[in-house]
Amino acid sequence: MTTEGRIAVPGGKVWYRRTGGGGTPLLLVHGGPGYPSDPLFAPFETLAADREVVWYDQLGVGRSDPVEDTALLTVDRFLDELGAVIEELGLERPHVYGHSWGAMLALQYAAERDPDWTSLICSNGLAAIPRFEAEVRDLLAQLPGDVLDRTYGRELRGETDDPDYHLAQAAYLRAHLVRTAIPRLDPAKTSTTTYRTLIGHADYHVTGTLKNWDIFHELDRIGVPTLVLGGEFDTCVPAHLADIAARIPDARHLTQPGAAHMPYLESAPLRTEYLALIRDHLARVEARPR
Repeated sequence: MTTEGRIAVPGGKVWYRRTGGGGTPLLLVHGGPGYPSDPLFAPFETLAADREVVWYDQLGVGRSDPVEDTALLTVDRFLDELGAVIEELGLERPHVYGHSWGAMLALQYAAERDPDWTSLICSNGLAAIPRFEAEVRDLLAQLPGDVLDRTYGRELRGETDDPDYHLAQAAYLRAHLVRTAIPRLDPAKTSTTTYRTLIGHADYHVTGTLKNWDIFHELDRIGVPTLVLGGEFDTCVPAHLADIAARIPDARHLTQPGAAHMPYLESAPLRTEYLALIRDHLARVEARPR
C-alpha cells in the first residue's frame, strides 16, 4: 500500500510518501541541498517488500512548500524538520538512511539529539566540509583535461559563465557522481536558492553557510548502530568515510567497488548490490537482542 500526504514542519508543510508495511520502518533523507527525493528514491521501493519505506521532500523542494525566506535555510531548522517528520508520521524506532546532505543531517541529529532509532545508514555523506573540499579538489586534479583549473580555477577567477566551465563540471560529475548516467531533475522541483545559500557554486568550493561545518568531534556521541557506506569513486572518498566509522562506537564501513556518489542510480548490477548491502545491514541490526 502506498500513501502520500503533507505534514507540518518548522517553516511550512512537506510532502511525504509511505509504501509497504510491517517490519521496522525505514526513513529516507534525501541529499542536495536543494534537490528533491523524487524520482531519485524510486529504486528503494524494492525494500518495501520487507517493511514500510518512507521518504519526504525537504522544505523548499519537490512537492513541499517553497522557501521564500532564506532565514529558514539553516542546519538547525532542517534537523527540526527531520524530527518533526518522524514524530508526525508516528515512526517508532525507525532505521534512518541519509544520502549525502541527508547523511550529514542524520549524523548530526544522531550525535546531538540522542534519538531512539534502530539504526543509522550514512550513505555517501561527509562529516567536515573543509576536509571534503580539499579531497574533492584532489579528485579534480587527477582527472585528465585540466578539470581542476577549468572548474575551481574558473570560480576563483569569476569565469563561471564560460561554457567550458559547465563541460568540465560534467566531466567531474560523470567520474565521481554517477558513472552510468547523470539524472535529469525537474528544475521546477529543485531550489537554486537553497543550494547557493548553503553551498555556493559547487561542492569543491563551498562559500555558503556550510563553509565551516564540521562534526567529526561529535561522532563519538552517536549511540545507534551505524553503517557508513560509500563508493570506490565517491566524491566522499573512502578515507573520509572510514574515519567517520572509526569515531562512531558501533559502526561498520563498506566501500562498494565500481560505484560513485549515487549508487542507487548506477547500472542495474551496482544498484542491486547497493540495495542488498542496505538490506543486509537492516537484517543484521534487527537480529540483535534489543
